[in-house]
Amino acid sequence: MRNNTYPDMAALFRKGFYQLISGHTTTGFMTIYAKQFYYEWGDIALFAITISMLLGGSACSTAGGFKGLRTGIIFSTFKTEIKRMMLPESRISCQKIHHIKDVVLTDTVIKSAFLIVFAYIITFTLGTLAGMLAGFPFDMAAFESASVTGNVGLSIGVTSVGMPAFLKFTYIIIMWLARLEFMSVLALGAFFIRKARKSCN
Repeated sequence: MRNNTYPDMAALFRKGFYQLISGHTTTGFMTIYAKQFYYEWGDIALFAITISMLLGGSACSTAGGFKGLRTGIIFSTFKTEIKRMMLPESRISCQKIHHIKDVVLTDTVIKSAFLIVFAYIITFTLGTLAGMLAGFPFDMAAFESASVTGNVGLSIGVTSVGMPAFLKFTYIIIMWLARLEFMSVLALGAFFIRKARKSCN
């Protein structure tokens, strides 16, 4: 924290842990003012909350973000691929992950996890660039973009009635896409494309 914002470690932990968990679970509750994030909290704290908002909550929850299960699938895939490079083929078993029970990961499930996380990262990057184009510094733009992408609700002071109209529109589109987790939007787009092709033929 900057400028010894809190009187002791207990207050620092209480405030910091609350905002971190609120961001990670995409609850969105804040016990500080938005501008306090930027002017009183250090860069490491802002980075940690930004990452926690992107990771999001657990699978099967209403939380936003990558979701814990997809993150686990991606890390499990990296671990399995490293094993493939280092161990003989006979030592490599099928890739599994524990979600309620042990589940064998098929290529379709792995590709789906990578695709959705990649879509989140691209969307977060575009949101950050939009914030920077509106004149906000990188750390503020990245924090707000992570909050918008995860449908969290935490703010560093970018979101306000006075923000540029194009940034409002960008954030609305990002929140809509990320809330539906992209796949349903892609499926809807594919449906309309097929309908358009049929009508043209």
